[in-house]
Amino acid sequence: MPTAVTAATTTTIPRQRTAGDIGTTGTTGRRTRGRFVTAGMLVCAVAVMLLGYLRMARTNGMNADGAANALQAWDMLHGNVGLAGWTLSDVSFYPTELVQYALIELVYGPSEDVVHIAAAMTYVLLIVFAALVARGEATGRAAWARMALAVSVLLVPEAHAGWAIVLNVPDHTGTGVPLLVTALLIDRRAVLGRWWPLAVTAVLTIAQVADPLAMYIGALPLAMVSAWRLLRAIWSRAPKGADGHLLVAAAASVALAHAAVRLIALAGGFRVHQPIAEFSEWESIPQHLSMMWRVVALDYGAYFPYLADDGPWLTGVNYAAGAVKLLLMAAALAAAAVSVARLLRGRGDDRVAQWLAVGIAVNLAAFVASTQAADMTSARQVVNVLPFGAVLAGRVFGDRLAAAWAQRHWARRHALRWSAGALAAVLVAAFGVQAAMARPNPAEATEVARWLEAHDLHYGIGAYWASHTVTVASGGRVRVAPVVDPMPRVFHWESHEEWYDPQRHDARFIIVDRSLAHYGTVSGAIETFGMPLERIDLDRWTILLYNRNLLGDLPRHRP
Repeated sequence: MPTAVTAATTTTIPRQRTAGDIGTTGTTGRRTRGRFVTAGMLVCAVAVMLLGYLRMARTNGMNADGAANALQAWDMLHGNVGLAGWTLSDVSFYPTELVQYALIELVYGPSEDVVHIAAAMTYVLLIVFAALVARGEATGRAAWARMALAVSVLLVPEAHAGWAIVLNVPDHTGTGVPLLVTALLIDRRAVLGRWWPLAVTAVLTIAQVADPLAMYIGALPLAMVSAWRLLRAIWSRAPKGADGHLLVAAAASVALAHAAVRLIALAGGFRVHQPIAEFSEWESIPQHLSMMWRVVALDYGAYFPYLADDGPWLTGVNYAAGAVKLLLMAAALAAAAVSVARLLRGRGDDRVAQWLAVGIAVNLAAFVASTQAADMTSARQVVNVLPFGAVLAGRVFGDRLAAAWAQRHWARRHALRWSAGALAAVLVAAFGVQAAMARPNPAEATEVARWLEAHDLHYGIGAYWASHTVTVASGGRVRVAPVVDPMPRVFHWESHEEWYDPQRHDARFIIVDRSLAHYGTVSGAIETFGMPLERIDLDRWTILLYNRNLLGDLPRHRP
C-alpha cells in the first residue's frame, strides 16, 4: 500500500535578542541621540551668533550705500528685475546681496533694519561656510579641531571699527561667501559627478558679476594654482586630476561675468562704473606696506590702537580678545605661507588651501600696489584675507591640534586642553560682552528726514549721503535724489534716471552736506537755483527751500 506523503508546514521562529544585539541597539540609539543633541547645539549657536551680530551691526547707522541697495532690491521686488534705469557703483552686488535684500524686504519692507539684518546674516554665512571648508574631508576629532580654529578666527570682530568693516553695508565682505561655496564645491566634486566644473564656473561667475574683486582674489588665483599644478603634473607625467577642469572653469567664469554685465546693460538693465582703483607711485609702496599690516590686523580684530575706545572694564576684555586674535592672525598667515610653499615645491594635494593662500597673496599685493591703501577704512579692500585665513588655519593646523589633544602624555595633554579652553573662554566672553554693550545708532540724516516729513515736504534733491538715507528712513514718504558738485548736477551713482524727470517729480528743496563739499555747497546751490525762501541748519546739514521745481534747472550729463 502506497505511503501518503503530507507536506509539512514550516514555521519560522523569531530569533531571541541576545545581549550583543541589545548592546548594539543601545549604542546606535546613543549615537542618534548624540547627533540630534549636537545638531541642536549648533543651531542654537548659529542663532546666538545671528542675534549678537545683529546688535553689533545696528551700531553702524545706515548710510546712503546700504540705503541705495535697499531701494534697488525693492525695485526688483516690484518687477524691475534687471534694474532698468539704474546706474550702480563699480560693484553691483546684483546676484548676491541684492537678492538677499529682496528676500528680507518681503518680510520687513524697505526699512533701515534690512541693512543690519543682511549684514548679520552675511557674516554668519561666512562663518558657517568657512567652518565647512576648513573641515574638508576630515572626520572625527580632526574635523572638530579644524572647524573650531576657523570659527575662532572669525568669531569676534574688532569693536566699532571692525564692525564698520564686516557688519556694515554690502562691500567686499559678502564676496567671501560665494568664493567659499566654490571651495566647498571643489572639495565635494565627487558628489557632484561630472557636473562639478559647471557648478564651479557658475558660482565663480555669479561672484564676479556681483563684485569684480572676485576675479582678482578668486578666479585669477584659481587659474594660477591650477596652471602651476597642471604644468608640474605634465612634467612629472603624473595624473592631471581636476586641475585642467579648474583652469578652464576659472577662465570661463571671467569671460562669462564680463559678458553678463554687458548683456544686462545692452538689454536695458543696470549699468556699472569701471573700478576706480589705479596703480600707485613707487614712492608710496613703503607707506602702503605699513598700512597693509594695520588694516589686516583691524580685519582680524587685533589692531590694538582701536581697542581702547570703551570704558576701562570693556577695554580690558577687548585687549584680552585682541591678544588671542593676534595669535590666530599669526597662525592664519603662517598657514597661508605654508600652503604657498607646498604649492611651489609640489608637495601636498590640498588645492583648496593652495588656492586660498594665493588669493591672500594676490589680494595683499594688489592692495600695496594700488591707490586703495589710503587709510584704515581701506581695510574693506582686503577683508577676505580674514575668512580665507580662517580656513587655512583650520586645514593646515587643525589635524596637529587634534593629534596633540589626544596625545598620551598626561601633563602635555591637560596643559593643551586648559590653554585651549582659556583662549576659547576669552573669545566667547568677548563676543557676549560686545554684543551686550552694543547700542544702535540712527541712520545718517535721520533728523533731516524727520524735519522734512514734519513740514510736509516730500520730494527734493541733496548731497549723496543724505539722499537714500532720508528716503529709506522716512519709509519712502520723503524722497531725495542725489546730486554732486559742481553746480550741483545729476549724480549718476547708485541712482535712477527717472528721479530727475521734472514731468514726474516736483523737487522743492535741496540738502547740502557742509562736511563734504565735493557733494555740493551752499554757495553752489545758490549760484544754480538762486536765493532760497528759507535756510534751515541741522547739525552738518543745510536745507534750502524753494517755491519752484528745482529739477527743471538741474544740470545733466551722461555718466
